[in-house]
Amino acid sequence: MAGVWKTVHLFVPSDRSASEVSKYLCDHINAVAYEAGEFVRQVRIGDGVDQGTGWHKWSVSYLPGLAGEGVCE
Repeated sequence: MAGVWKTVHLFVPSDRSASEVSKYLCDHINAVAYEAGEFVRQVRIGDGVDQGTGWHKWSVSYLPGLAGEGVCE
């Protein structure tokens, strides 16, 4: 059975470096999954969209999986 991807939209300050954005998104997607009682198996990060107010909106999706098989750490 194929899993269902879950999508979250997150806002990140525009002045963050690529590594800071990646860590921020990863930390938050893990928190979202944890709050849902899930673990992150795979992650898809879409393009950041400039909001023109010093923020970028990111679409981040995760595929739930088993503990220990996650990629977003």
